[in-house]
Amino acid sequence: MPRRLLLPVLPLLLVLAGCSGDTDDGDDLPRADVGEVIPAKLGSSIEGRHSHVVLPGRRFDFTVSSPRASIDSISAREAGVSAEAGEGRRFVEIAWERGVVPGDTFVMAVPEDVEPMLTLTADGEQHPVGSLVSEGPNAAIVVVPEDVDDVGLEIEFDGLTQVIEDVYSPVDTRGDGPRSLYLDAASQRWAYCPETALSAGEPEVTFFGADCQASISSAVPYVGPLGWAPAGRAWVVVRFRAGSPDASYDAPGGYVAYDVQPSEVRLRLAGVPGAEPRLFAEEEGDDVGAQDDGSWKARAVFSVPETTDQPRLTFRRVLVALPEDRAEAAGVGAPIPLRRVHAGEL
Repeated sequence: MPRRLLLPVLPLLLVLAGCSGDTDDGDDLPRADVGEVIPAKLGSSIEGRHSHVVLPGRRFDFTVSSPRASIDSISAREAGVSAEAGEGRRFVEIAWERGVVPGDTFVMAVPEDVEPMLTLTADGEQHPVGSLVSEGPNAAIVVVPEDVDDVGLEIEFDGLTQVIEDVYSPVDTRGDGPRSLYLDAASQRWAYCPETALSAGEPEVTFFGADCQASISSAVPYVGPLGWAPAGRAWVVVRFRAGSPDASYDAPGGYVAYDVQPSEVRLRLAGVPGAEPRLFAEEEGDDVGAQDDGSWKARAVFSVPETTDQPRLTFRRVLVALPEDRAEAAGVGAPIPLRRVHAGEL
């Protein structure tokens, strides 16, 4: 009786044995190669160690898993690879979230078309992951060697790369970028030009609306038009606006109206010798500096030592006005031209 039972069982065992090859428990897809990047499925949850990097105007927080032998089957199947790493390979999962940083970060004028790029390193080998701000899930899976010892991250933005050497270290949890990004919040202050008597001892002369104001930033490591400041240096950003004044001459001999010409403005930082600013349009499409209506506005960027604290601005504005009718002005003894200087420190 036992001998009869064994005969039908033996072919069944042989069939099962023939189906037990390297099929990954029913997964017949190819193994992913070392260095391959697999998009993680949307909403996937990753457990691991946390680190972060601060960039101009934003922050990214990362979660990196330990090397593992398998990943979720949906991500693997959508990428056309096996969910099992296989011999000599392991998966490292990465997820990132964008955060905010305190302060007036808009003074850095971060360009929208410059993307932060992420690279995972495995024992020094670089495996580019891609943009941190592209459409799609903020997560990826990178295939690394099974015997990997050191896993790190590199985040490149506009030519500067920040490095997190060991994502599993309890102390190495942030990028190695400029200290001011991590320790100092960008700030700005508004100041208004002190009033001054532009009549210059001539009570008949009136300048109206010759006001000005400025916003002055703290020292920052990055400004959009210029990029990262050189080593040991920083940028101070000044937005300076001077109004369009009216000028007139009113004396017993008659009244003379004047046209105010485009202004000359000189900006410097007090205590920073030789700091010549680079001038940029305050808003896209604006003229830089002198405007047709006699006003003046621009964004001035100064290169300063990175230790600069509470920078102060000096300004000097030259106002020139010409009479609308020169003959009339000459007839009543009005000055031709009117020239005044408005200067101070903010």
